[in-house]
Amino acid sequence: MKRMSTVILMVLFAWVGAAQAMPLTGDHYKPKWTQLPDMVDGDDNLSMHRSGGPVVADDFVSDGRVIAGFHWWGSYFQNAGQSQTERTVQFEISFHENCLAGSADPDCIDQNTGQPHPYSTPKDRTGASYFSQIYDVEEDFFGTTDDGIDIYEYWVAVDDTSAPSFLNSTWEEIAGETYWVDFAWAAGQFGTAPNDDVWGWAKADNGGTCIIDCAVTTAAGVGGNPHIGPWTLLAGEDKAFEVITVPEPSSIFLIALGLAGLGLGFRQKART
Repeated sequence: MKRMSTVILMVLFAWVGAAQAMPLTGDHYKPKWTQLPDMVDGDDNLSMHRSGGPVVADDFVSDGRVIAGFHWWGSYFQNAGQSQTERTVQFEISFHENCLAGSADPDCIDQNTGQPHPYSTPKDRTGASYFSQIYDVEEDFFGTTDDGIDIYEYWVAVDDTSAPSFLNSTWEEIAGETYWVDFAWAAGQFGTAPNDDVWGWAKADNGGTCIIDCAVTTAAGVGGNPHIGPWTLLAGEDKAFEVITVPEPSSIFLIALGLAGLGLGFRQKART
């Protein structure tokens, strides 16, 4: 029985190590926020990384766990070499703090009108309140909507790309706070022209009721930067994405110890 307990412990500790090393894509990812795509209407909104954009942003509430990656869905407005074969594409990902509707914070003001937005938006101040970076992203074919639109899914790991844990070093994600993220297809890939309208972020299956705040978009950013607004509301629309985390080692370790204790309990029972 002693050997059995030893084997149990070895297997459990190996499992703990494997769980921490599991890839963020495929069956092993752990979403901490989920908005799945609407596969009936197949609606999407143009979101492009180029001067003036436009880009689309949507929000989620943090549970405080480290962001390890993102998973999202979208479709193409024109041919860019997409197929059912997996490939690597480039996206710019931008991550923002939140501006509540009507906020008079200077970093939340509509830069066209000089007035507060009547709806919640990403915070705009360059460098201090948002982080953006271009990533190599895995693209896979996901399925075809009832309207005949091909939907693709995208995966990327972002942990350890910028301290602390992907976020700008001037601030950290806080549990219970709302944050915004946008995914913008890098213009000029796969033979497309920099000014081509190529890719759109797919609508989430939300039944027409936004989970927190509705998604927003920019037609053109101030000084060519679409990530700093002004923002236009996409009424009734959320976007399809997941925020990915990884299992907390401490939780897995406690489970392992509990199972190991169960094995030792069986051993004592067998002796009596």
